[in-house]
Amino acid sequence: MIIVGIDAGGTKTKAVAYTCDGQYIGEGETGPGNYHNVGLSKAINNIREAALKATKGEEPDVISIGAAGLDSRYDYESFNSLASTVAKKVIVNHDGVIALFAETLGEKGVVVISGTGSVVEGYDGKDFHRIGGRGWLLSDVGSAYWVGRRALRAVLEVMDGLRQKSNLYYKVLEKIRVKDLDDLVLWSYTSSCQADIIASVAEAVNSSALTGDELAISILKEGAEKLANQAVLMARRLNVNTVYMKGGMFKSPIYLATFKNYLSLYGIKGEVGKRNPELGAMVIAFKELGCSIEKLLNG
Repeated sequence: MIIVGIDAGGTKTKAVAYTCDGQYIGEGETGPGNYHNVGLSKAINNIREAALKATKGEEPDVISIGAAGLDSRYDYESFNSLASTVAKKVIVNHDGVIALFAETLGEKGVVVISGTGSVVEGYDGKDFHRIGGRGWLLSDVGSAYWVGRRALRAVLEVMDGLRQKSNLYYKVLEKIRVKDLDDLVLWSYTSSCQADIIASVAEAVNSSALTGDELAISILKEGAEKLANQAVLMARRLNVNTVYMKGGMFKSPIYLATFKNYLSLYGIKGEVGKRNPELGAMVIAFKELGCSIEKLLNG
Protein backbone atom coordinates (compact mmCIF):
# COMPACT_ATOMS: atom_id res chain seq x y z
CA MET A 1 0.00 0.00 0.00
CA ILE A 2 1.39 3.38 -1.05
CA ILE A 3 0.59 6.27 1.29
CA VAL A 4 1.34 9.93 0.56
CA GLY A 5 1.43 12.75 3.09
CA ILE A 6 0.97 16.24 1.67
CA ASP A 7 1.45 19.76 2.99
CA ALA A 8 -0.56 21.94 0.59
CA GLY A 9 0.60 25.44 1.53
CA GLY A 10 0.13 28.94 0.25
CA THR A 11 3.37 29.06 -1.75
CA LYS A 12 4.22 25.41 -2.38
CA THR A 13 2.99 21.84 -2.01
CA LYS A 14 5.29 19.20 -0.53
CA ALA A 15 4.67 15.47 -0.54
CA VAL A 16 6.35 12.40 0.95
CA ALA A 17 5.49 8.77 0.18
CA TYR A 18 5.86 5.60 2.25
CA THR A 19 4.47 2.10 2.31
CA CYS A 20 2.38 0.96 5.29
CA ASP A 21 5.35 -0.99 6.65
CA GLY A 22 7.42 2.21 6.82
CA GLN A 23 9.45 1.87 3.61
CA TYR A 24 10.40 5.30 2.24
CA ILE A 25 9.55 5.83 -1.44
CA GLY A 26 10.29 9.48 -2.25
CA GLU A 27 9.38 13.16 -2.07
CA GLY A 28 7.86 15.72 -4.42
CA GLU A 29 7.29 19.46 -4.56
CA THR A 30 5.07 21.65 -6.75
CA GLY A 31 3.28 25.00 -6.62
CA PRO A 32 0.64 26.35 -4.19
CA GLY A 33 -2.02 24.10 -2.70
CA ASN A 34 -4.16 26.84 -1.17
CA TYR A 35 -7.12 27.00 -3.52
CA HIS A 36 -7.92 30.57 -2.49
CA ASN A 37 -4.62 31.64 -4.03
CA VAL A 38 -4.58 29.70 -7.31
CA GLY A 39 -8.10 28.32 -7.78
CA LEU A 40 -9.44 24.88 -6.93
CA SER A 41 -8.43 23.07 -10.12
CA LYS A 42 -4.86 24.35 -10.03
CA ALA A 43 -4.47 23.55 -6.34
CA ILE A 44 -5.69 19.97 -6.83
CA ASN A 45 -3.46 19.54 -9.88
CA ASN A 46 -0.46 20.69 -7.85
CA ILE A 47 -1.37 18.21 -5.12
CA ARG A 48 -1.75 15.38 -7.63
CA GLU A 49 1.56 16.24 -9.32
CA ALA A 50 3.42 16.42 -5.99
CA ALA A 51 2.01 13.03 -4.99
CA LEU A 52 3.09 11.39 -8.25
CA LYS A 53 6.57 12.87 -7.91
CA ALA A 54 6.81 11.39 -4.43
CA THR A 55 5.63 7.95 -5.59
CA LYS A 56 7.84 8.09 -8.71
CA GLY A 57 4.79 7.83 -10.94
CA GLU A 58 2.92 5.09 -9.07
CA GLU A 59 -0.74 5.72 -8.27
CA PRO A 60 -1.10 6.19 -4.49
CA ASP A 61 -3.62 4.15 -2.54
CA VAL A 62 -4.08 6.75 0.21
CA ILE A 63 -3.35 10.48 0.31
CA SER A 64 -3.45 12.47 3.53
CA ILE A 65 -3.59 16.22 2.90
CA GLY A 66 -3.09 19.15 5.21
CA ALA A 67 -4.25 22.19 3.26
CA ALA A 68 -3.97 25.89 3.90
CA GLY A 69 -7.14 27.94 3.42
CA LEU A 70 -9.61 25.47 4.94
CA ASP A 71 -11.13 28.04 7.26
CA SER A 72 -14.80 26.99 7.26
CA ARG A 73 -17.02 24.07 6.37
CA TYR A 74 -17.65 25.70 2.99
CA ASP A 75 -13.93 25.49 2.25
CA TYR A 76 -13.90 21.79 3.14
CA GLU A 77 -16.90 21.14 0.93
CA SER A 78 -15.36 22.93 -2.04
CA PHE A 79 -11.94 21.37 -1.56
CA ASN A 80 -13.20 17.82 -1.00
CA SER A 81 -15.27 17.92 -4.17
CA LEU A 82 -12.09 17.60 -6.25
CA ALA A 83 -9.56 16.32 -3.72
CA SER A 84 -11.51 13.06 -3.45
CA THR A 85 -10.52 12.25 -7.04
CA VAL A 86 -6.77 12.25 -6.37
CA ALA A 87 -6.59 8.73 -4.86
CA LYS A 88 -8.73 5.78 -3.80
CA LYS A 89 -8.82 7.15 -0.27
CA VAL A 90 -8.23 10.82 0.58
CA ILE A 91 -7.97 12.27 4.09
CA VAL A 92 -8.25 16.08 4.34
CA ASN A 93 -7.33 18.28 7.30
CA HIS A 94 -6.35 21.87 7.99
CA ASP A 95 -2.61 22.47 7.65
CA GLY A 96 -2.44 23.34 11.35
CA VAL A 97 -3.49 19.78 12.17
CA ILE A 98 -0.61 18.17 10.28
CA ALA A 99 1.86 20.70 11.71
CA LEU A 100 0.72 19.63 15.19
CA PHE A 101 0.86 15.89 14.52
CA ALA A 102 4.33 16.24 13.04
CA GLU A 103 5.50 17.22 16.52
CA THR A 104 3.22 15.20 18.83
CA LEU A 105 3.02 12.12 16.57
CA GLY A 106 -0.68 11.88 17.23
CA GLU A 107 -0.65 12.67 20.94
CA LYS A 108 -2.40 15.64 22.58
CA GLY A 109 -0.71 19.00 22.29
CA VAL A 110 -0.70 22.55 20.94
CA VAL A 111 1.05 24.11 17.96
CA VAL A 112 1.19 27.77 16.97
CA ILE A 113 1.88 28.70 13.37
CA SER A 114 2.86 32.26 12.57
CA GLY A 115 3.77 32.80 8.96
CA THR A 116 1.82 34.85 6.45
CA GLY A 117 -1.20 34.08 8.64
CA SER A 118 -1.46 32.59 12.11
CA VAL A 119 -3.34 29.84 13.91
CA VAL A 120 -3.34 28.02 17.24
CA GLU A 121 -4.19 24.35 16.80
CA GLY A 122 -4.82 21.93 19.65
CA TYR A 123 -5.62 18.23 20.02
CA ASP A 124 -7.02 16.77 23.24
CA GLY A 125 -6.50 13.13 22.26
CA LYS A 126 -9.89 12.90 20.60
CA ASP A 127 -10.94 16.20 19.04
CA PHE A 128 -9.18 19.13 17.38
CA HIS A 129 -9.54 22.71 18.62
CA ARG A 130 -8.58 25.91 16.85
CA ILE A 131 -8.14 29.56 17.74
CA GLY A 132 -7.72 31.97 14.84
CA GLY A 133 -6.70 30.75 11.42
CA ARG A 134 -9.72 32.36 9.76
CA GLY A 135 -7.90 34.56 7.27
CA TRP A 136 -6.30 38.01 7.25
CA LEU A 137 -9.54 39.97 7.59
CA LEU A 138 -10.99 38.18 10.61
CA SER A 139 -7.98 36.85 12.49
CA ASP A 140 -4.26 36.08 11.90
CA VAL A 141 -3.18 38.08 14.95
CA GLY A 142 0.60 38.37 15.31
CA SER A 143 1.21 37.02 11.81
CA ALA A 144 3.52 38.50 9.20
CA TYR A 145 0.44 40.03 7.56
CA TRP A 146 -0.59 41.59 10.89
CA VAL A 147 2.93 42.94 11.46
CA GLY A 148 3.17 44.26 7.90
CA ARG A 149 -0.16 46.04 8.11
CA ARG A 150 0.79 47.69 11.41
CA ALA A 151 4.01 48.91 9.84
CA LEU A 152 2.22 50.32 6.80
CA ARG A 153 -0.19 52.21 9.04
CA ALA A 154 2.77 53.61 10.98
CA VAL A 155 4.32 54.83 7.74
CA LEU A 156 1.06 56.56 6.84
CA GLU A 157 1.03 58.25 10.25
CA VAL A 158 4.51 59.62 9.53
CA MET A 159 3.32 60.95 6.18
CA ASP A 160 0.30 62.55 7.89
CA GLY A 161 2.57 64.24 10.41
CA LEU A 162 1.32 62.18 13.34
CA ARG A 163 4.57 60.36 14.04
CA GLN A 164 8.29 61.07 13.75
CA LYS A 165 10.33 59.31 11.09
CA SER A 166 12.47 56.40 12.25
CA ASN A 167 14.52 53.67 10.65
CA LEU A 168 11.34 51.64 10.21
CA TYR A 169 9.89 54.34 7.96
CA TYR A 170 12.82 54.19 5.56
CA LYS A 171 13.09 50.40 5.68
CA VAL A 172 9.44 49.94 4.74
CA LEU A 173 9.60 52.44 1.88
CA GLU A 174 12.70 50.68 0.59
CA LYS A 175 11.04 47.28 0.88
CA ILE A 176 7.90 48.20 -1.05
CA ARG A 177 9.67 50.68 -3.36
CA VAL A 178 7.44 53.69 -2.85
CA LYS A 179 8.48 57.33 -2.49
CA ASP A 180 5.48 59.30 -1.30
CA LEU A 181 1.92 59.17 0.01
CA ASP A 182 0.31 58.63 -3.38
CA ASP A 183 2.66 55.72 -4.09
CA LEU A 184 1.85 54.20 -0.69
CA VAL A 185 -1.90 54.36 -1.24
CA LEU A 186 -1.62 52.90 -4.73
CA TRP A 187 0.70 50.11 -3.57
CA SER A 188 -1.41 49.24 -0.55
CA TYR A 189 -4.73 48.91 -2.31
CA THR A 190 -3.43 47.08 -5.33
CA SER A 191 -1.73 44.65 -2.93
CA SER A 192 -4.46 44.47 -0.28
CA CYS A 193 -5.88 41.15 -1.41
CA GLN A 194 -2.45 39.57 -1.79
CA ALA A 195 -1.68 38.62 1.80
CA ASP A 196 1.82 37.38 1.04
CA ILE A 197 2.83 40.78 -0.37
CA ILE A 198 1.60 42.65 2.71
CA ALA A 199 3.25 40.01 4.88
CA SER A 200 6.60 40.59 3.22
CA VAL A 201 6.73 44.00 4.94
CA ALA A 202 7.38 42.10 8.18
CA GLU A 203 10.93 41.55 6.95
CA ALA A 204 11.50 45.31 7.07
CA VAL A 205 10.04 45.43 10.56
CA ASN A 206 12.37 42.73 11.80
CA SER A 207 15.48 44.30 10.23
CA SER A 208 14.54 47.68 11.74
CA ALA A 209 13.98 46.12 15.13
CA LEU A 210 17.44 44.57 15.04
CA THR A 211 18.90 48.09 14.67
CA GLY A 212 17.06 49.15 17.83
CA ASP A 213 14.10 50.93 16.24
CA GLU A 214 11.62 51.26 19.11
CA LEU A 215 8.51 51.30 16.95
CA ALA A 216 9.54 48.15 15.08
CA ILE A 217 10.36 46.42 18.35
CA SER A 218 6.99 47.41 19.83
CA ILE A 219 5.11 46.04 16.80
CA LEU A 220 6.91 42.69 17.01
CA LYS A 221 6.40 42.44 20.76
CA GLU A 222 2.72 43.34 20.57
CA GLY A 223 2.08 40.76 17.86
CA ALA A 224 4.01 38.06 19.70
CA GLU A 225 2.20 38.69 22.98
CA LYS A 226 -1.25 38.72 21.39
CA LEU A 227 -0.63 35.38 19.70
CA ALA A 228 1.06 33.94 22.78
CA ASN A 229 -2.04 34.83 24.80
CA GLN A 230 -4.11 32.68 22.46
CA ALA A 231 -1.58 29.87 22.84
CA VAL A 232 -1.80 30.08 26.63
CA LEU A 233 -5.59 29.86 26.50
CA MET A 234 -5.38 26.75 24.31
CA ALA A 235 -2.70 25.11 26.45
CA ARG A 236 -4.77 25.68 29.59
CA ARG A 237 -7.89 24.37 27.87
CA LEU A 238 -6.10 21.12 26.97
CA ASN A 239 -3.99 20.94 30.14
CA VAL A 240 -0.60 20.77 28.38
CA ASN A 241 2.59 22.61 29.33
CA THR A 242 4.42 22.69 25.98
CA VAL A 243 3.54 24.75 22.91
CA TYR A 244 5.25 24.04 19.59
CA MET A 245 6.08 27.02 17.40
CA LYS A 246 6.30 27.01 13.60
CA GLY A 247 6.43 29.61 10.85
CA GLY A 248 8.56 32.44 9.55
CA MET A 249 7.76 34.95 12.30
CA PHE A 250 9.57 32.77 14.82
CA LYS A 251 12.79 33.37 12.89
CA SER A 252 12.71 36.90 14.30
CA PRO A 253 14.77 36.74 17.53
CA ILE A 254 12.78 39.54 19.17
CA TYR A 255 9.44 37.99 18.26
CA LEU A 256 10.58 34.52 19.38
CA ALA A 257 11.97 35.71 22.71
CA THR A 258 8.85 37.75 23.46
CA PHE A 259 6.57 34.84 22.63
CA LYS A 260 8.51 32.37 24.78
CA ASN A 261 8.77 34.82 27.68
CA TYR A 262 5.01 35.35 27.65
CA LEU A 263 4.41 31.60 27.76
CA SER A 264 6.85 31.21 30.64
CA LEU A 265 4.79 33.61 32.75
CA TYR A 266 2.15 30.87 32.83
CA GLY A 267 4.54 27.95 33.31
CA ILE A 268 4.36 26.91 29.66
CA LYS A 269 7.39 25.96 27.59
CA GLY A 270 7.74 27.13 24.00
CA GLU A 271 9.57 24.74 21.70
CA VAL A 272 10.44 25.43 18.06
CA GLY A 273 9.03 22.66 15.86
CA LYS A 274 11.60 20.50 14.08
CA ARG A 275 9.63 18.12 11.87
CA ASN A 276 8.15 18.82 8.43
CA PRO A 277 4.32 19.12 8.30
CA GLU A 278 3.98 16.45 5.63
CA LEU A 279 5.20 13.95 8.23
CA GLY A 280 2.18 14.93 10.32
CA ALA A 281 -0.06 14.11 7.37
CA MET A 282 1.59 10.68 7.20
CA VAL A 283 1.02 10.15 10.94
CA ILE A 284 -2.70 10.85 10.48
CA ALA A 285 -2.92 8.32 7.65
CA PHE A 286 -0.91 5.70 9.54
CA LYS A 287 -3.17 6.06 12.60
CA GLU A 288 -6.33 5.74 10.53
CA LEU A 289 -5.04 2.76 8.54
CA GLY A 290 -3.58 0.92 11.53
CA CYS A 291 -0.01 1.12 10.22
CA SER A 292 2.90 1.34 12.65
CA ILE A 293 4.00 4.91 13.34
CA GLU A 294 7.21 3.53 14.87
CA LYS A 295 8.05 1.94 11.52
CA LEU A 296 7.29 5.25 9.80
CA LEU A 297 9.77 7.09 12.02
CA ASN A 298 12.42 4.42 11.56
CA GLY A 299 11.81 4.00 7.83
